Parts: sequence; structure tokens; C-alpha cells
Amino acid sequence: MEEQRAAHLERVRETYRLGRSEGLALQRQKIANGTAPAYSSPSEQECADRWDQLGERQQSAGDRGGFLSACSSFPAPGMSGYEDAVAEASGRTPTP
Repeated sequence: MEEQRAAHLERVRETYRLGRSEGLALQRQKIANGTAPAYSSPSEQECADRWDQLGERQQSAGDRGGFLSACSSFPAPGMSGYEDAVAEASGRTPTP
């Protein structure tokens, strides 16, 4: 039972990290394409499209939802939490 719980928690963390890193990648792509930084946070639909492009398969009911939440909540440059989110997406800080 404990092994299943640990595996589930690791998958949640992995999906969160993937969502954050893909959110940052989408944001940088939007800025490079001319979107103003203040409007560059990815939408849930953009994140859903990225999930599908990645070919991710839901390991649990919450995987896709966790990815979408982590991806689409990526703050715009200059907003509170942006530097922490970039550090998270880059793997420089532990995830919650």
C-alpha cells in the first residue's frame, strides 16, 4: 500500500513538473511570436493541445488535470511568483 502511495505521489510530482516546464516553453514561444509578455501565460486549451502533442497517457484520473493546472497557471513575466515558477520549470527548486 505504501509503495502505491509513493508511486502515485511521484507521478503527481512528475506531471506537475512537466506542466510547469511546458507552460514556460509555451509562454516563451508566444513571446517570441510577438505576444506581449503580460498576455503570454498559456491558456488551458493551449496546455491541453500540448498534452495531446506530448502523447501523454493518463496514469490516474488527475494526471491531465494536474498538468493543465500547472501549465495554464504559469505567471506572466513581472507577476508575483514568476521567478519561482521559472526556477521550478527549470528544475532548480523542489516542487510542492
